[in-house]
Amino acid sequence: MILLLSNNNDLLRRHISTHSEHSAEDRAAVSTLETFLTSGGKINTNFSCDDKWPNHDGTFEFVSNPEISRCPEQNFIVQIKGTHNYRETDGIISYSLKSLAFPAFIASEVTADPGILFIVLNPDVRSEKRVFWKYLSPSFIKSINFEKNSTTINLSSEDEIKDTDESVNMFCNKLQRIIDFHLFLSKLNKDNLRKDDAIKIVKTRCEDISLEIDRINNDNKSRDNVSRRIVNGLYDLCYAVLVLNAINLGYTDVNERLAWELSQFNIETKYLSNFLKGLKYIGSRIPEEGQAERLMLKYYNYLWEIRRFLKNNFKISVLGNLEAFPLHTDTLDTEYYEMVASSIAATDLSPNELRTSRYYIQKKTPFFVNGERYFEVTLQLAGLYATKFNRITVYTKKNISTNYSIQIAYANAEINLWSVKSKIKVVTNWKVSIDPSCLNKLGKILNINMKLSKNYGEYSSLMDFLTRTGMNLFDLINLQGDSFQNALYQIYGETNTKIFKDVFIKLRRDYSSSSHKKGKHTVRYILLNLREEILESVLPNAFDKRCLTDDLYITSRCYPFEKNPFISNLAGRKTSKSSINDILEITNDSAKFDTVQPYLTIERLIRETGELYFDIDSVASLEEIKKYNDSLDSWECNNGFLINEENGFLSIDSYESTTLLILEKLLKLSKTTNKGQKESNLRYLSQCNINFEDPLKKVALQKLFVNSQVMLIYGAAGTGKTTLINHISNMMNQSKKLFLTKTYTALQNLKRLIDNPGLDSDFVSIDSFTKTITLTDYDIVFVDECSTIDNRTMKRLLEKIDESTQLILAGDIYQIESIDFGNWFYYAKDIIKTDYANVELLNTWRTDKKELKSLWDEVRCIEPIITEKLAIDGPFSSKIGEEIFIPQDEDEIVLCLNYDGKFGLNNMNLYFQNANTKSDVYTWTEWTFKVGDPVIFLDTKRSSLLYNNLKGKIVDISKNDSAISFTLDIDTILTERQCRNESFEFVDITDFGTRIRLEVIANNDETATDEERIKTIIPFQIAYAISIHKAQGLEYKSVKIIIPPYNAEKISYSIFYTAITRAKEKLKIYWSAETMKSVVESFSKEKVGQHTLELIEKKLE
Repeated sequence: MILLLSNNNDLLRRHISTHSEHSAEDRAAVSTLETFLTSGGKINTNFSCDDKWPNHDGTFEFVSNPEISRCPEQNFIVQIKGTHNYRETDGIISYSLKSLAFPAFIASEVTADPGILFIVLNPDVRSEKRVFWKYLSPSFIKSINFEKNSTTINLSSEDEIKDTDESVNMFCNKLQRIIDFHLFLSKLNKDNLRKDDAIKIVKTRCEDISLEIDRINNDNKSRDNVSRRIVNGLYDLCYAVLVLNAINLGYTDVNERLAWELSQFNIETKYLSNFLKGLKYIGSRIPEEGQAERLMLKYYNYLWEIRRFLKNNFKISVLGNLEAFPLHTDTLDTEYYEMVASSIAATDLSPNELRTSRYYIQKKTPFFVNGERYFEVTLQLAGLYATKFNRITVYTKKNISTNYSIQIAYANAEINLWSVKSKIKVVTNWKVSIDPSCLNKLGKILNINMKLSKNYGEYSSLMDFLTRTGMNLFDLINLQGDSFQNALYQIYGETNTKIFKDVFIKLRRDYSSSSHKKGKHTVRYILLNLREEILESVLPNAFDKRCLTDDLYITSRCYPFEKNPFISNLAGRKTSKSSINDILEITNDSAKFDTVQPYLTIERLIRETGELYFDIDSVASLEEIKKYNDSLDSWECNNGFLINEENGFLSIDSYESTTLLILEKLLKLSKTTNKGQKESNLRYLSQCNINFEDPLKKVALQKLFVNSQVMLIYGAAGTGKTTLINHISNMMNQSKKLFLTKTYTALQNLKRLIDNPGLDSDFVSIDSFTKTITLTDYDIVFVDECSTIDNRTMKRLLEKIDESTQLILAGDIYQIESIDFGNWFYYAKDIIKTDYANVELLNTWRTDKKELKSLWDEVRCIEPIITEKLAIDGPFSSKIGEEIFIPQDEDEIVLCLNYDGKFGLNNMNLYFQNANTKSDVYTWTEWTFKVGDPVIFLDTKRSSLLYNNLKGKIVDISKNDSAISFTLDIDTILTERQCRNESFEFVDITDFGTRIRLEVIANNDETATDEERIKTIIPFQIAYAISIHKAQGLEYKSVKIIIPPYNAEKISYSIFYTAITRAKEKLKIYWSAETMKSVVESFSKEKVGQHTLELIEKKLE
């Protein structure tokens, strides 16, 4: 081996010592290349065309953002060759490099800088010049046979630099990746490792690992203890296997650098590349207690792959006891539910009097203890003005089964969790209890004028019947003749009134399963889900007074749902995406369901992946696609329900057409220049006296609307997107401005953060704006939180605004996305390439903690060492335990995904509230409150001043039979005049905001006005803990995230990223090692098979 190394070094020295003079073509190539690489200061060349340096033709410095800093990030060594002698076959250029001096120069590591070979074709022919390049990576160097004097280089379109700004920018992006690659290479060992030595390392390390695994059972060692000892020896094993992989590929004289690079180019060995990266990141650091097992659960799969690789390729058998390593040790849920069952057994379950509040069953989870079945039930407060955050968790042995609202009675049972005494609600009685207003509105829909009350005997009899039988109104009207009459007798046999009986008769006659009457699908869906909000959504309103039919008082907007409820939503609802079982029941048409399966499959794949195009094999056959398309009528075809097929890829017509229309429009705007804008921007910046913390924001203002009519602003949480919007608003102070957001809450937040929008400006929700008929012309339109805006809404906006309107579009594509299909902002990031038409803010100002920023970057880009950063830095991970209840900061929040479960939102707030022993307990309906409780306001109709996500704290409580009064300190400054006509009282100004007094009244009057009904809803929730979705847009000094095992599959990439970026100083994620592995692995799965961007780019060419 020593002789081989010596011979190889002699060959390199021989090539380096040779020298071929520059030809005229080479000199012309230098000149051509300097022209091509004009890049606004990103590439600063120092080339020579006169043989100044014997083995290369100079250097260039790379600066990623010269407007911010001109400090070079990397120096590149180059050789520049010009030629007319090449072959082109099927788009591949073949060029013979006659001298190997430059590759030998790079191979011998005379320089630490990366080498780039430029090949310029036809450098002295004006219209035929083409520039190609090659990075001289270790694998490229290894592919050269230095025993010869020349080598053939193959070049593809990927290697070409065209004489356009876009192509040069793409080259710059590739240089940035080479810098990162080269930086990691520099950390790797350059000495060669022999095959025999590599095998010896593998066997020794694998024996060590097997001995450690045996200690788990033999010596009763913990999984974490054994994992720590295993992790410390994994680097040698990974290094040796990488070398063996390279040898297996036919390479000799292999070092770590070459072996690592080779592993990246095969999907089967890519894991080795990521394995080494992770181990290099850990380095010599010893994981803290509880962290090594998190690493081992990730590395277990790598070890399994290594075992298979060694067996298949080298006939080496190792790690025979790998399966004995325990992968599942989490028993938290079992222990908790055993505690709940024990508490229920000790509780008196005699039926109590029903409480007045009505609830819908949001979720019902069975659990089993000692052969007995129990249910954990999440209940959501019913009513038009209740929000999804008004939820409670109860436990029961009763199987409560109904889609309708219920009333419950419960007893409080005590559990002891980590020495904290808490109470749970155990159901002792329940009944179906539909709000009479829902029944009266159902009559209104049928054009039957009625006023049923809860005090009527027929109402009570109907509720008893529905509770006793488990039936709903849809079941009832579909009964056969005698059975239907028997049901009516059971309900009305002994009642004094029969007001609702006419409704039953009409429903059965016109809308039972055998009916074909227009409106049947809408009516049947209402009967299955008798909720006030559904009834309200189908009634005609001031914007659309037209009825679907003369027989029904429902809006004409129900027409698509009537045509095909499988693929069209009921007016104002999301039925086609969440209620397929209900749709099957109301249509009783499984054949139709089978026909629309291709459409539903594509919609599901879009929701899961964010992609637009899917391989036909992943959806359905061409025959099934044709059958579906043939089933559509002209209205459905014209409204985008067709499935398009092109080159083996499928897409839904409306999804594709809206995406392309939006991107085409933005692309056109991005290429519209504005003379004089540059000078105007510079004049403003010279006079504004702003001290820019982030120089990128200053550059963005310099470039604003100079070469583009649109600016897209991308940035993670805390990077200052709104700050830049504010700067732009101030700079364009003479313009007529419109500010748009998706939600009212976001609009209020934006309104508070814009210093001086100007008198001639408007703040409007984007939905309201796109629905207006009379439009005002605006000079500039700002749209914030663009990732939450769906394609249909964005298309309508672009169609409504004037072509001369300038656009500012800001958002974060990594946070929780739009509810409806909205991919335009995600793809615009790669489609819009005009200089500073697309700005990405990278410096986060939310935190100055280096470890936090590093974790956010790793997660945002879904890089391979998320696990290592979670376990080693911070560490950010911990087992779920009583540490959760130890406060780390006064400004602290606990984030949960669900309301139910041991670690759901309801229980977590209860645990923390029980720890507040300085206040008496005040109970109102099913909720408890204490002085000192933190609160967060909900999106209710109570007052626009008490906006969604406003933080506060309870400072006093008073209560009587008819009302409860809260005195709260809220984190916003209000004046006494502002509060004069509001439904709350101004008390005083505090150091950080305003003190107010707010009253909530009892809900026991059916005749209450809408204003009074709004006052029956508590407009805030206790906020020791809040949901991750609720936390979007908020920030806290300390953030604790709880992810129990049963929630792992629901933690998507965007939800996780949103959660971890709420922290300003401290972050801790409470989850088991198994859950952490499952969640982190799911992020990389979301990236698989993405090809939409490539297809969109081709269609936009």
